[in-house]
Amino acid sequence: MHEDEQNATSQDLLDLNEVMQAFGVDEWSNLGPLHAPDSELFQVLVEIQGQRYILRERPEELVEAEGTHHYAFQRYLADQGIPIAPLRLTDQGEPYATIGEDTFELREWVAGEVFDSSDTRERTWISAAGDMLGRFHQAARQYPGPQHCWPSEVQAGGLTQGWLNFARGQAEQYEVYAISAALSNLVDAWEAALPAAMMAIGTGRNLPELHIHGDYSAQNLRFTARDVSQVLGLEASRWEKRLLEVAYGVFSFAGLQWQGESGLTRPLVRRGLDPERASLFLRSYSAIYPSVPGESALLVDALTLVAPIITANGPLEDIFYGSEGLEDMPIEDALDRLAWATALPNWLMKVRRSFAEMW
Repeated sequence: MHEDEQNATSQDLLDLNEVMQAFGVDEWSNLGPLHAPDSELFQVLVEIQGQRYILRERPEELVEAEGTHHYAFQRYLADQGIPIAPLRLTDQGEPYATIGEDTFELREWVAGEVFDSSDTRERTWISAAGDMLGRFHQAARQYPGPQHCWPSEVQAGGLTQGWLNFARGQAEQYEVYAISAALSNLVDAWEAALPAAMMAIGTGRNLPELHIHGDYSAQNLRFTARDVSQVLGLEASRWEKRLLEVAYGVFSFAGLQWQGESGLTRPLVRRGLDPERASLFLRSYSAIYPSVPGESALLVDALTLVAPIITANGPLEDIFYGSEGLEDMPIEDALDRLAWATALPNWLMKVRRSFAEMW
């Protein structure tokens, strides 16, 4: 260790030394904590023999599931040219180390910029994101490992319904009537649209299935001036219809305004999604992996399935999870965002043909 951890306690240093030793590292430098806007997990930048790494706590749900699929999948994708930074292995050849009740990963640090909707390079980045997802899916088609499937209750339709049930429960807890009523209206609108979308996708024929990224959004990509420099966050990777991930990517880049390092998102446009950005993403994706017959006609149905999950964890996150801090929330702003989300199902129905033609 070097003498540059003056802000850490002796116990902290002892704990980190133990973690690093589990990865076979005795000499290292602590370059300080990292802020991850989408995560509260411990992360710190370290240097080992001139190479920088990110030491981070492994997500608890991954530990509980004892998931290993995404590790094998990442190694395969990296071998296929997808920019996924390698993990440093322990002396036992494991991609993670467990110290007491905590589990850690040590991943090589790769330079890259966080997506920001206000950046002048935004459209270049959106195109690069569509291209990268096409490359990702083409590589995933050839993955030789076993299928990693989620239980049926947490697949697309069931997962979306779970979020809507949660939203209805939150609506009942709000003391401010305007917020409670608006949240109930949102759930009603989405529950009315969900069955038809699920049926349409369920009856779709020969829709490509593969191992998807699982959370392909702006927060899980890093960029150079023109390209994607790193793909992150594959913990939710699973066997799924690729149509759903294409819709997820479209919504992320054409529906949300990303505010850089803060991790905050807001609706990108006042109504629905931005067609220009959606088209840009889809054109770049399709140049690598075009739709199959009948698939593009289901894009709006897929958007209907994924939108509640994305909005609950993005533009409406403070409303879904921040009821205790409601007194600090501008009510007009919250109502505007709820109105945007409530109107999405009808808006999507109106653009079904134009969105299908983009892909």
